[in-house]
Amino acid sequence: MVFTTKFIAIIIFCNWGVFMINPLIQKLKDKNKLLIYIPLSIIAVSLILSLVFAIAILSNKKIYNGVYVNDINMGKITYSEGYDLLNSIYTDKINEVEITLTNNDFSKKFNLSEFHIVYDIDNAVKKAYDIGRSGNIFKRLKDILNVSKNGIIIDLEFSFNEKKLKDSIEDFYKNSLIEVQNPDIIIEENNVYFYTGKPGTALNKDEVFEHIYNCIKTVSNESFEIPVETIMPDDANIDDIYNKVLRQSKNASASVENNEVVVVPHIRGIEIDKSELKNIIENNKNKFDTKKELPVSFIEPEIKTENIGDYLFRDVLASYTTYFTTDTQNNANRGVNIRLSSSKINGTLLGPGDVFSFNDVVGPRTSSRGYLSAYVYTNGKIVPDVGGGICQVSSTLYNAVIFSGLETVYRMNHMFTVGYVPYGQDAAVSYNELDLQFKNNTNWPVKINAYATNNSVKFEIVGTNEIPEKKIEIVNVQISSTPAPVKYIDDPNMPQGTSVVIQSGKPGYVYDTYKVTKINGVETERVLLHRSRYNPYQHIVKRGTKAVENEQSDALVNSSEIIELPEDNIPATH
Repeated sequence: MVFTTKFIAIIIFCNWGVFMINPLIQKLKDKNKLLIYIPLSIIAVSLILSLVFAIAILSNKKIYNGVYVNDINMGKITYSEGYDLLNSIYTDKINEVEITLTNNDFSKKFNLSEFHIVYDIDNAVKKAYDIGRSGNIFKRLKDILNVSKNGIIIDLEFSFNEKKLKDSIEDFYKNSLIEVQNPDIIIEENNVYFYTGKPGTALNKDEVFEHIYNCIKTVSNESFEIPVETIMPDDANIDDIYNKVLRQSKNASASVENNEVVVVPHIRGIEIDKSELKNIIENNKNKFDTKKELPVSFIEPEIKTENIGDYLFRDVLASYTTYFTTDTQNNANRGVNIRLSSSKINGTLLGPGDVFSFNDVVGPRTSSRGYLSAYVYTNGKIVPDVGGGICQVSSTLYNAVIFSGLETVYRMNHMFTVGYVPYGQDAAVSYNELDLQFKNNTNWPVKINAYATNNSVKFEIVGTNEIPEKKIEIVNVQISSTPAPVKYIDDPNMPQGTSVVIQSGKPGYVYDTYKVTKINGVETERVLLHRSRYNPYQHIVKRGTKAVENEQSDALVNSSEIIELPEDNIPATH
């Protein structure tokens, strides 16, 4: 329809041209200039034919000749034919093309589909079809003539998973690479060798990437022998090799994992004459992948793996015992709590440098875990609570710790004094609040043994005493004291002159505690461990105010009775 319309326009234009020329021809006839008429007619006809040809070219529905996408000739085909052609050459062949990389005896194949390739065929066909179809008639004709004469290439754009491609190349690289080995030392049980080193190979990963990229671009499956570069080992450095040979002997030792002893084997020392080593290295300078035995001397350690058992847990570093009663229900409950918590600690092992936490080892003190209610210190008062009495366990353990010389990490004294250890040597604990922590600062594992009977608890620290002549003493120095405040409660039902103590008071104190170290009885060190501050505890007395006759009053005064709680019955907090 478009062509027909343009054809009618050409006919009208031609008729108009003839109409315009006729008067001129007539005038030329009149003047007998027929020779001029003939060329003008030829020009008019040529002009008309050129216009017809131009309109025909511009009305073409196919891609113009000379247009290429990559190396594919797209000329003289329609838009849809061009799309189908590129799709068959590129997209449809992705699953069929395999790329093979080869390096010496190692090769690897990659299928193009692994890299999720997408060719932008729509855009390429559109660019090809649009050539000669923009601008005015003269620009279009110029573009069509130029592409027909010189041709034009349109790059087919595409996308792919670049990371996956690089990962595949890296995998190929690792599997085909021969790693260079520099000169080194090989130490065996009874021999030491100098290894001369070995050349390696390196691959140009960028070149491999470029090759696969071009294969994706052209959908080709060419094999590729990757160029290999030989990498020579470094020259042996005399000082570095010498320092690698030298080795200090090391005694066998032990650590603790999951409350089990783990033996760390001994290491034999190694020595060598540096001048001899230098001669051996220089004589093997141009040799590769060979080893030369070195004339070394082995130094045996003092403690070997096979006799480490002679050192483990051979000495009692310290022990400490405190006592309690079970004569009342409260004290009986305390005894249950003391025995239960002691059993949790019994057998605990600490490796060198390990830190013990009372709360971590003993765990929560709850009824569900078997603990009973007994008196505790809390919020400035003495009240019953589950787990009462456990502080006697922590305080007994603490004394075994300080007499053994282990390092205290965290310790707090009670708010009031306790009667089962000297002032300044107690350790209060309360789950999630107060803890007792200490560190094994010896070179060997230590074991904590606990022994609890009906009226005593004992802790024993067993380890390795490397200085038998050393002894630890504890000295407590009182800095100050504060009398217990006294409170009187008048009772009109009691005879005047009588009184009853309903709460025994406690004085307050400040104590400094020193650890004294003696070697063969001679003091070598005195260290302040801590300062303990104890609050005074109120003394409460109930006294009678009821009036009585003189004789009876004198008798009552003489029979007045002071009731006090024994100090042993006031347990530590937990």
